[in-house]
Amino acid sequence: MSTHRGIVWRAGIAVVAGAALALLSACDGDGGVQGAQSSSPTPGTPMARLEQAPALPGAQPISPSDRVYTGDQTSNTVTVINPAADEVLGTIALGAQRLGDILGPQYLRNVDVHGLGFSRDGQFLDAVSVTSNTVTVIRTADNSIVSQTTVGRSSHEGFFSPDGHTVWVADRALSQLDIVDALQGGVIGQISTESGPSKVLFSPDGSRAYVNHSRAATIDVIDVASREVVQQIAGLTDPFSSDMALSPDGKELWAAHKKAGKVSVIDLTTGAVSAVLDSGPNTNHPGFVTTPEAELVYLTVGGTDETKIYQRHPDGPPTQVGSIPSSGVEPHGIWPSPDNTRVYVVNEGSDSVDVIDTATRAIATTLRTGQEGQAVVYVAGAVPDGPGTANLTRQGLNLPVQSVTSALVGPGSSALIVRAVDGVDMVQFSGRGMTADTRYTVYATHAGLQNPLMSFTTDQNGDKPQALAFVQFFGVYDINSVIVRPSDG
Repeated sequence: MSTHRGIVWRAGIAVVAGAALALLSACDGDGGVQGAQSSSPTPGTPMARLEQAPALPGAQPISPSDRVYTGDQTSNTVTVINPAADEVLGTIALGAQRLGDILGPQYLRNVDVHGLGFSRDGQFLDAVSVTSNTVTVIRTADNSIVSQTTVGRSSHEGFFSPDGHTVWVADRALSQLDIVDALQGGVIGQISTESGPSKVLFSPDGSRAYVNHSRAATIDVIDVASREVVQQIAGLTDPFSSDMALSPDGKELWAAHKKAGKVSVIDLTTGAVSAVLDSGPNTNHPGFVTTPEAELVYLTVGGTDETKIYQRHPDGPPTQVGSIPSSGVEPHGIWPSPDNTRVYVVNEGSDSVDVIDTATRAIATTLRTGQEGQAVVYVAGAVPDGPGTANLTRQGLNLPVQSVTSALVGPGSSALIVRAVDGVDMVQFSGRGMTADTRYTVYATHAGLQNPLMSFTTDQNGDKPQALAFVQFFGVYDINSVIVRPSDG
């Protein structure tokens, strides 16, 4: 068993570590799926009972002690939001902004902050960085870094175990989960899985863990106590599933298939796929919203810039009952509040979060966040006392970002995003349905001349998931002058 230990910050936590672990292990493990019912101490009063989202009806309302977090891949930050005030408080800087110092041989910090998870008591957050292969544990009360651990290649998403002692991290380039000591840091165990594990979620009672994959059309079911795969659910509609969500009663799992534009709905009581939904191009993240009136799933679809709403039915497949257009481009991560009154959607291509009112099914407000947000989570009781703004920065906030979806010449659809990064600007292209195996060039016009910014070649399906160029764009080019066409056209 390999034990890789990354940077570990122990100063100032020796006294509180034991108390924190005692509180974590005291959680009863019931309630919502990704984060169960838990407690936060209030001096002089009994322990207040909290439920983490996704939750069944009856959970506590949104509170100033709650926080919403986004994982920002380009600014290498975690954005911190007070949901009671709809206010961005700042960012936790885990690395340098692209490109910054990242390409330097002595750079030691995080690259591509992506996945997020949290402990059931709300005291700790984990942030997974996919390129530096690191998982960072953050204390939510003061935004301080508790530990940082090097894990397996292309680590994608991780989540705290129900007892709060460990973080289980999916290594997408491998066939394993890494089990990380949350407070002390270091890999203390591994679990073999099918190829390309993508995400880990735990059942409400904490007895089972579920793993989807990027190279296998299965869900691995793991017994948490023995850390062994005890069941494999086969028959998913596509082998690439980048994200999934578990219903608050623990009976249903939705696995999103980004490349195929579909969702596999899995009945966990029977261990079988019960429905397949044609959800749309670049299907991203599902989120369960359960009210006394209906059992719903909100689903972000990046290719059509919308969040679709599906109603679950006990005796049949889900049906689409609504759609909410995004305020920006490429909606990605999604998470509800525990009381199911709000849904938070990250617009990856617009560096923002849409706050959706579930009563009106409309965007209540939009908040500017760090750059290229991926995951988002809602953590109840994260800051029991005080403002919770210690150690926050402004890195990645309120920087220029523009996009255009009409630049492509010929068949297909695309999005081109330009954002300011450290000392230069990042031009990011993604497209699908273009001419297969063809070289394209991105041009922008200045002083009447079309200047090439970058070239790329599509795959056999005519797709290009991402192409990047770093140039001086703002102040030189107009976003509406950009065109993308075959290089010999």
